[in-house]
Amino acid sequence: MSDKPYTDKPLLDDPQDFHFAIIADRTGGERKGFFVEAMKALNLLRPEFTICVGDLVDGCYGSPNEEDAEKRMNDEWDELEGFIDMLDMRFYYVVGNHDINLGWPTNHLAHDVSKRVWQERHGEKTYYDFCYKGCHFVCLDSMDGRDGRMPVQGITDEQYAWARQVIREHADDRWTFIFMHMPIDWTSDKWLAFERDINDIRYTLFCGDWHNHVKAIRHGKNYYMLGTCGGVWDKGVKWDDLRYGTMDTVTWVTVTDNGPVVANLQLSGIFGDTIQRCATTQGWIETPLDYPDHLTVADGLDAEGRGDGSYDWHFRHAMILRNGDFVIKPDIVIAGDGVIHRWGGLNWYGDKMYPRPPELDTPFFNQHRVLNMGCIGDKNENQLWRIRHGELEGCFPKAVILHIGSENLRAGETPDATAVGVMRNVQALHAAVPNAFVIVLGPLEAVPGDKELNALLRQALAGDAKAEFLDLAEQYRLGGTAALESALLKHPFVSPV
Repeated sequence: MSDKPYTDKPLLDDPQDFHFAIIADRTGGERKGFFVEAMKALNLLRPEFTICVGDLVDGCYGSPNEEDAEKRMNDEWDELEGFIDMLDMRFYYVVGNHDINLGWPTNHLAHDVSKRVWQERHGEKTYYDFCYKGCHFVCLDSMDGRDGRMPVQGITDEQYAWARQVIREHADDRWTFIFMHMPIDWTSDKWLAFERDINDIRYTLFCGDWHNHVKAIRHGKNYYMLGTCGGVWDKGVKWDDLRYGTMDTVTWVTVTDNGPVVANLQLSGIFGDTIQRCATTQGWIETPLDYPDHLTVADGLDAEGRGDGSYDWHFRHAMILRNGDFVIKPDIVIAGDGVIHRWGGLNWYGDKMYPRPPELDTPFFNQHRVLNMGCIGDKNENQLWRIRHGELEGCFPKAVILHIGSENLRAGETPDATAVGVMRNVQALHAAVPNAFVIVLGPLEAVPGDKELNALLRQALAGDAKAEFLDLAEQYRLGGTAALESALLKHPFVSPV
C-alpha cells in the first residue's frame, strides 16, 4: 500500500524533450475559416515551432497570362502570410503542388510564375534542412521532378543525392524527420534505393496531398499522411468522418529519447496517431525493404483481388479494416464474394451519423451489428488474403457466415480443389476469430459443380464442432436475401439473444 497520494511514475520533464506541430493541406479547394482557427489553437498549444506539408495557397492554374498569374500568386501569399503572422512561433514552409504548380509540357506558365514567386518570398532553395535540439529536419520538394507526365517521379536525382548527403552527415543525430507534400511512389526503384541507403537512420516521414489521415509502417519506420486544415473534402464528406480518415487537425509531435510520439488534435477532440489503417499494396502498406508485402504468407495460397472494375478493391479492404474494429464492432460477420457484397446495400458502413438504407431495415440487420466482408468477384484465394491481412483484427463476432468458392467454380476449377480452398478459409477464420461459429453456405446461385461442392463441404465439416454447412440455395432462389435472413435467424448462433 502506498503511503503517498500519487503514483510512482516519473515526471515527464526531460529537458531534451520538445514539441512541434504540423499543419496539413489548406487548399485544393479551401473551406474558409478552419485555417485561422488552427492558428489560434497553435498559439494556445505553444509548440516550439510549426511546420507544414504544403498546399497552403491555391495557385494560378488557368491564368491567361503572366501578369494575371503573378497577381493571383502574390494576393494568395499575402493572405496566407497574414494568417501565418498570427503565430507566436516560427513557421517552416514545405512546397506543395498548389504552392508551386505542376508544369505541363505545353503549358509552363503556372509552374514558372508560382516557382518564381515562391523563391522571391522564401529563398532560392525549394528543399532544405535544419536542426533543432539534436534532431535533423529534411524538407523535400516533391514538385521538383514532376511535369504531369508518366512516370510521376517528384524528386530529381540531384535532390535525392542532396538528401542522402545531408542525412548521412547527420547520421548520429537523435532523430531525422522527413517532410514532403505529394507522397512518392513508395514502390519505385529510386525510392526503394533511397530507403535502403538511409534504413540504419532513425527517421519518421510526413506527407500530405490526399486530404485524409493514413499511417503506414515501412521496415520499422512510421510514414504518416496528414489530412486537412481547411482543405477540400471528397467522397461527399460534409463533416469529420473517421471512416475515411478525414478531419481538420493540428498534428502534435512530442520528441523523446525513444523517438517521436504523434497525436492528431482535432478541432473538437484529440486522437492518436492511427486514424486510418493502411490497406493497399500499391502505396500505403507495411512492407519490408523489398516489395511485395511481407504480410502475404509465402505459400502461394492467397492472392489480392481485383473486384469487377466497378469499385476500388483495395479501398473496400481499407474500409473493412477500419469499420470492423472501429465503427461496427460486429456480433455477426458476413464474408465472401459478390453475393455477400450486395447483401443489404453496398455503401452503408454502420455509422450512426448516416441513416440506414431501406434494404437494411430487416430483422437480420435490426437485431445484429453486421460487418459485411464481401467483395465482388472474390475467389477462395482472395478471401484468404483478406483474412490474413487483418479484416477481422479487433473483432469478436459470435458467428461468421461464409459464402465463397462460386467464382472458383465459374473459372473452371474443380469442385475438389474449390472445396480445399473453402476449407482453408474456414481454418483461417477459426484462427482469426476462435470464439466464432462459422456457417458455410453452399453456392446460392447456380454454378457448374455446385452439387459436388456441397457434398464435399458437408463431408469436410461433419466433424468440426465450430462450423456447419448449410445449403440455402432454394430459399435464396425463391425469396432472395429476405428468405436467406429468415433461414439464418433460426440458427442458434445467429438468432437474437
